[in-house]
Amino acid sequence: MEPEEKVEHAKELTQTQERLELIDAVNAEAKAIKILIGLGFKQTDLEIPSKKFSGGWRMRIAIAKVIFSEPEILLLDEPTNHLDLVALIWLEEYIKELEITVVIVSHARDFLNQVVDEIIEFQGQKLTYYKGNFDSFERTKSEKMKQQKRQRETQMAEINHYQKFVDKFRFNAKRATLVQSRIKAINRIELVDEVMNDPSCVFMLPNPEKISAPILRLDEAILGWSQDKPLLTKVNVNVDMETRIALVGPNGAGKSTILKTITGQIDVLDGYRFIHNKLRVGVFTQHHMDILDQRLSAVEQLM
Repeated sequence: MEPEEKVEHAKELTQTQERLELIDAVNAEAKAIKILIGLGFKQTDLEIPSKKFSGGWRMRIAIAKVIFSEPEILLLDEPTNHLDLVALIWLEEYIKELEITVVIVSHARDFLNQVVDEIIEFQGQKLTYYKGNFDSFERTKSEKMKQQKRQRETQMAEINHYQKFVDKFRFNAKRATLVQSRIKAINRIELVDEVMNDPSCVFMLPNPEKISAPILRLDEAILGWSQDKPLLTKVNVNVDMETRIALVGPNGAGKSTILKTITGQIDVLDGYRFIHNKLRVGVFTQHHMDILDQRLSAVEQLM
């Protein structure tokens, strides 16, 4: 190796060493493990590729990556999606203990009530700032909207009063001075913005044809991927046209597998499954991109 190459090599080595010290590479693995364990991962999970985890666990891995980087500003976009109750509580406590700026986009009101002390509302191409959590924001905004509405109604009543006088005496030469003063008074009024309500969207869905019960049923079914290690045994489920069911449990417990089995995407290992021959099933999955054909437009997808 030439002397110049040796100098360059030594320089690169020094820079690499400084960088490793800066990011605390020696303790990086232990730090990563601590974060992952805190988010609910077991020691045996740490060697499993992330693509093999369910949606909830993948969300936790994404959150762990952000936490590991120790940012000065933490931006969280819908962080509660796919998190179970245990992970959600952990995330709430973690955010509360942070001494950095945290900006959160979320529709989870209870979560926002727990972790934020300021709300920024984006509406009508304006940002409006509120102190306090989400409940405080709603109360303050509601009162502000009431005051704004009353103030605008008062202004409109005043304008209408002046306008009636102007319309009545517009062509009366004796009242010309008074008419002009009323017009100036109208122009001086700085109208308060009209109250903007959040836009609403109503979907009109056709009612499906009534199907006689049962429309979907499991009797003494064994669910899972393998007879050796079934997920559930002796499962009995009866679904009719009025049934509303919430399936809850920790991430990775097998909720999606149960749904796939009930709807016929996965065979039952044993027992009986009945699906009505007129039944149509609509499915929205955790990873909905997996079921979309990326070559099609939105309209073509629906068709």
